[in-house]
Amino acid sequence: MLSVALCSLLPFILSANALKLDLARVAAASSSVNNNLINKYNVRYTTNITISGRVVNVVLDTGSTDLWVMPPDGLPAFKDTGINTKIVYGNGYDYVAGDIGTGEFQLDSYIIPNQAFLKVNDASAAEQGDFQLGIYGVWGLGFNTPGSSRINDAVTQAYGSSATWGQSALANIFAQDPTKADYIAISLSRNGDSAGSADASLAIAEYDTHYTQVANAPRLSQSPPGSGSWTVTLDSISVGGKKLNWPTPCRMFRAARILSLSTLGAPFTTNAMLPAAQIAAIYGSIPNAVFAANAQLRIPQTQYSSTTGVWVVPCTASISVSLTFGGQTFPIHPLDMTDIQIVASPDGKSQYTVCIGSFTDVGTIVSGFSDGLVGDSFLRNAYTVFDFATGGNVPPGTTPFVQMLSVTDATKAQADYLSVRRALLRSYPPELSPAQFVQIFG
Repeated sequence: MLSVALCSLLPFILSANALKLDLARVAAASSSVNNNLINKYNVRYTTNITISGRVVNVVLDTGSTDLWVMPPDGLPAFKDTGINTKIVYGNGYDYVAGDIGTGEFQLDSYIIPNQAFLKVNDASAAEQGDFQLGIYGVWGLGFNTPGSSRINDAVTQAYGSSATWGQSALANIFAQDPTKADYIAISLSRNGDSAGSADASLAIAEYDTHYTQVANAPRLSQSPPGSGSWTVTLDSISVGGKKLNWPTPCRMFRAARILSLSTLGAPFTTNAMLPAAQIAAIYGSIPNAVFAANAQLRIPQTQYSSTTGVWVVPCTASISVSLTFGGQTFPIHPLDMTDIQIVASPDGKSQYTVCIGSFTDVGTIVSGFSDGLVGDSFLRNAYTVFDFATGGNVPPGTTPFVQMLSVTDATKAQADYLSVRRALLRSYPPELSPAQFVQIFG
């Protein structure tokens, strides 16, 4: 997920000095964009890599750095280094452990002859859901900075700093052509919405030809610089065209994830998490919406933070939400604001349809120094470039930045939402209104 520093009192500022440092870039249209980015139920975005002779479907994660795999058929060309390590996510309940080895890594035309990765032999229960979806690993696309990679730290300790094969796969791809700037560009699709969805694509050091205008978008500098995470400042959130109030004082944001795998807690979340007051302002504006505490006991497959309450809303309720970054407004498609679920009655004899808010209370996930997270539910509405500010002719010390291009037309999205949601409801069990949900489930 992308992490944002939220502060209603802090406007977006890009200094003239920063503009001078960040040299203008000619939009490099991609002829080799990886359009094999796979959307698994809007909760995981994956791709197929070949590692040590085995094709493995892995989830993409911009919030972590390491590459690990656990394919059921093993790895025919695995070279064991004899080093063991454990990668821990979030609160420690989610982890993988195994042996660091090397092998040939391939993604489309990119080949790394000798890449370090973790061959997992022990995974927490939190990973089982991905295994059931045929996902057998994580490819971290995050920062290759000291302390960011358990694998690189272990390799460096054992073999010295010259063992560059221990750094991330993305860093080794960048290193193959130091004349190019180091950035990735990602577009996320929306399942069940062929008319209103962007294509799914991943590009490395180039842009999808559909979105080359992103080169001219404002540069959202990492805040604070050197955080090692994709942390940027959010200008405001608007509901129905009105800006929400934000709590003060403003706190700086911590790390989060752009894509499917959240390492901030279990269960994973790919939605957005904001303070409870902002969540209430968003969904409380919908007529007849109600807040259901401890909904985890009644609604399966719900994405939570460290809290378990969600807003239950009418399935075709109109909702208009937008986020503003760097003076750019990004409307959020209504399909990304609510999730449709099937629930069983308390006696198990009946099934109902219920719709819940996909933005949830951040709880204690980012306690202390962070205000919230935005994930795939937002990023399906923007073509996003994550620039590490290294490589090419980028001056040393340049701050990493994000550029985004809106891909959602607010007016068209409302009509698309009603068309898609009504068609889906026709094939689902009877819908429960929020009031009926409370009456039946308490």
